[in-house]
Amino acid sequence: AALGLPRALQSNMKLHTVGFCGVDDSVDLQELMKMDKDFPGWIEWGVLLRPDKQGSPRYASRELLGRLGRLARGEDPDLPGSLRLAAHLCGEDCLRALNGDVRHIEEIHKLLGVRRMQLNPTKANEVTGWAAADAAANLRKLSQALPELELILQVNQETRELFQLLFHGDVPPPANMSVLLDASCGLGVSPSTWEPPPGLRRFGFAGGLGPSTVLPQLEAMNRDCEANYKDAVVWIDMETRIRSQVNGR
Repeated sequence: AALGLPRALQSNMKLHTVGFCGVDDSVDLQELMKMDKDFPGWIEWGVLLRPDKQGSPRYASRELLGRLGRLARGEDPDLPGSLRLAAHLCGEDCLRALNGDVRHIEEIHKLLGVRRMQLNPTKANEVTGWAAADAAANLRKLSQALPELELILQVNQETRELFQLLFHGDVPPPANMSVLLDASCGLGVSPSTWEPPPGLRRFGFAGGLGPSTVLPQLEAMNRDCEANYKDAVVWIDMETRIRSQVNGR
């Protein structure tokens, strides 16, 4: 209710998290802490990780990553409290996850203190040259090695085969794996329908969400989920439309 959710949504689809993605060095951390305090338990701050973009718009510098980790753990001496973070892996970091590099993912986990890590294996995020069957096997091993970490697969046409192997294959999906449904591959375009693939019970929505669109789109999500997904755990994620500049900081 504090977020001004539509009344129909409050009684049907269970929205448990609102994600704001793209924390970089231009962000006022005090403002993030204030928002987190104003809406306790609701906000998840997405931190985009891609080594070749580190310190550029939308990608935190190494110094900021260290401070965000301290904030996530409640260890920052200047800002009391803690932030809820999620790592969004792109580029080489995402490829290393698809290759089953447990040690590298553990290092990111320790650095940022995250509970959730999203994988964005798309061309728009410079993640190419991977095979779905090998990636599925490696992600199962990664999930097993890090049971305390929720792994989120961005699902769209480019990742459809990987999604099918993980969630509709002969072996049940890992208990600590979920999906973000983003048909636009992170380009900020809303889909014609928000209805999830069958069988999912923990998923997020992204695509064209922002201050001017989020409430009507939440109503549309609720309509598309009402019949078969009332017991699902759902979140939304925003990036492009919440920035004052898209191609700059």
